[in-house]
Amino acid sequence: MSRINYAADPDPSLNVQFFDSLVPEITAGRYTIAAYQTLTHDGAAVDQGYLPTATAPKAQQVEVRAPRFGVQPDWIHGTYPTPGATGRYDDVLPHVTLTRPTLPWERDETTSGDGSRLPWLALLVLAEGELPADPHCLGGTEPRTVAQLSDPAERLPADAGVVLPAFDQDTDPIAAEDRDQVCRTVLLPGSVFHAVAPTEAELPLLTHVRWVNEQHQHVTLAEDLISVGDYAVVIGNRLPRATGGRYVAHLVSLEGWQSYLPDPDDETYRGPEQNLRLVSLWSWSFETLVDHTPGFAALTEHFVDTEGDRGTALLLRLPPGGAAPSGADHQEVDDRLRAGYVPISCRTEAGRATFGWYRGPLIPVPAGAPAARDRRKCAAEALVVLAEYGVFDLSLATAFTAGRGVALANRQFCAALLRLRGQVGQAARQALGAGADGPRARARVEHLVTNGLADRLGEILAAPGGRRLAGRQPAGEVTPVTPVTPVTPVAAAMELPATAGLTTRRLRAEPELRARLGARISRLADDGQPDDDLTLVRNRLIALRSLVGVPFAHLVADARMLPVESVRFFHVDPEWTDSLLEGALSVGLSHSFDLVADEELFGPDGQAPLPAPAGPITGLLLRSRLVSGWPALEIRPYADPVATDGEKALPIVRRETLADDVLLVLIEGVPGRVELAEPQQGVHFGIDQPDEGGSDDPIEDGIIRLRSLDPALAPLGQELDRRHYPFPATPGLRAYVRAPGAGSPDEVLRVARLAAGLTSALGRDHPLTPSEFAIQMINAAQRRTFTTEPARATEPRSTSVGTGDTSHG
Repeated sequence: MSRINYAADPDPSLNVQFFDSLVPEITAGRYTIAAYQTLTHDGAAVDQGYLPTATAPKAQQVEVRAPRFGVQPDWIHGTYPTPGATGRYDDVLPHVTLTRPTLPWERDETTSGDGSRLPWLALLVLAEGELPADPHCLGGTEPRTVAQLSDPAERLPADAGVVLPAFDQDTDPIAAEDRDQVCRTVLLPGSVFHAVAPTEAELPLLTHVRWVNEQHQHVTLAEDLISVGDYAVVIGNRLPRATGGRYVAHLVSLEGWQSYLPDPDDETYRGPEQNLRLVSLWSWSFETLVDHTPGFAALTEHFVDTEGDRGTALLLRLPPGGAAPSGADHQEVDDRLRAGYVPISCRTEAGRATFGWYRGPLIPVPAGAPAARDRRKCAAEALVVLAEYGVFDLSLATAFTAGRGVALANRQFCAALLRLRGQVGQAARQALGAGADGPRARARVEHLVTNGLADRLGEILAAPGGRRLAGRQPAGEVTPVTPVTPVTPVAAAMELPATAGLTTRRLRAEPELRARLGARISRLADDGQPDDDLTLVRNRLIALRSLVGVPFAHLVADARMLPVESVRFFHVDPEWTDSLLEGALSVGLSHSFDLVADEELFGPDGQAPLPAPAGPITGLLLRSRLVSGWPALEIRPYADPVATDGEKALPIVRRETLADDVLLVLIEGVPGRVELAEPQQGVHFGIDQPDEGGSDDPIEDGIIRLRSLDPALAPLGQELDRRHYPFPATPGLRAYVRAPGAGSPDEVLRVARLAAGLTSALGRDHPLTPSEFAIQMINAAQRRTFTTEPARATEPRSTSVGTGDTSHG
């Protein structure tokens, strides 16, 4: 078998490589192997006539067989759209991927003008009402034996007047054992076959080989995965209608049908009204939906159109006013609005109505590291008084209250937290008592003596009959006892629990005490089997720090900060989230030791510390139809504003759909570039949408994004700048679609004309090969890239977001 002449072996540096074909040296049929031998000495024959000669060789008949009437299910690597799928496929050319890469060329039905072998397979895409036996496109086929298709004596009455395939029985006779093989067949009107079948020149362009090396990863859970190996790919030539409907795709054998293929110069069907019965090797059905929602490019283009000066409108804050500040007070208000604050109404403890400033955890400017301080125990401690203006900053107090509210709403969390503190308290008392048994025993004896123990013992021993204490007291004799009232000393009465006076400051200042306490508590955080209450509380606190459960109104306090069809970028304020956690841990606080227990468990040096993020937390909020229309929307943040080889995406801490049209993404680190991309679903083929959107019908405003075929111009397969390589010059591909005619199938591409147009647009001096055509027709995922710009010296805390590009990766 041979590959294309300019790429004898796959390039190992490429993950996916395309080839024109993978043609076996010999095809199916019967062959004669002739063998002869000569034996000479000084040019004269010395074999004395006992060896076979060139004129009388030894001959051996051999038969090469190849699939003809069906395919094995495990030869089908994948299809797109997937069987039974429902979605928007009006810009997709259906295709099937075969694990047997030589299959389309294993039969020699005909050759092209240049002598190359043409595929004997084609993928026909048919709509509702076009198949007499399957009008609703359910994927049904009709069984026929090979004898019923090839032997006129075996023809079924139902096939009277039906044209059957003319199998080539001269070079490849049907074996006797194949006559009873059952084939799947499909009945097509002749006019429908003429309308949807490719021309002879289009057959090679719709079939190619995909080679995938071991470096490539699976990118989706769809049927047509990118997997290591060689694959044959057969592509359909028809786009589903934008108006929606059901379709069925049949991988058919063209053996015996070459004369029925359409004439490229005459698209009008001029044949008789007749039905053709073709062998269907594989089939599947799918449904495409009507979708008036703007496409990915149009929706993301709106983000760019509304980005403002240097992308400042893409930050999560109220839109700034147009007028310049007129004084110091006005400047203060303007600065706070730009920093993400919003004015909200509130009431003081005295009941007076006023307003305060509030800023949630998602802020438009980088947040500084929180200052060292003692832990807050109530929301009042988090209030910030702006004395100059007589108003409060309610941000941190609101965070504290929100954390407390989220915790109280979770009964399991509250109960586990209280039980956990009880266990720590018990362990602390044991730790503080350990090693002090002698002094405590002596103190107890001194306490008893002080309460009159010695005098009492003396009185008992001095009393009459005291010596009889060791013996038996006579019956009826009563020994008088002088009552002594015990007296507890003031010091003993005021004795406090062992944990009294134990504070977080003392614990930090006394390493030996902390080590002793930690040894007792460590069993709760045993790696082998941690305490259930500890696990529950810790996990809930970690989730809360990622803002899980925080009401959306606390995240975005004003709807104008996140308008419809917008994306907003932000930093997460660590002081706000710290106050949030303090509020959650304020549940059940009864004495100062509870603070110690929390510190010893969850503090930075505790037994089960909350994991600290590796860097600042940032993120984005997306409010758009992208959220529901593209549920698997890919969001890829990178540290470098410019793409580099081998770069890795920053970790995503949390991604959650908060509403049908709202998506929250938290990122660990500060990205220099964020890509929003359609979900990658393997290598698909079709047409593209223009950046600026357009009509609901992809044919009317569709384009094809040209890709490099010259490594000297750009890396192989990389998209070329549409400003210099547009195709077509004006969006719209109607000129490359066959005229449907009366009642004929529509949206069938003129593949040969399209390939010629692409050749001209690329400036090529020779026609596109099948592999080059496949590269141009890749319908890859679109993406929109947002990049940061270096911060200006006058605005050290601001991050400017610029526009990205829309491209296919």
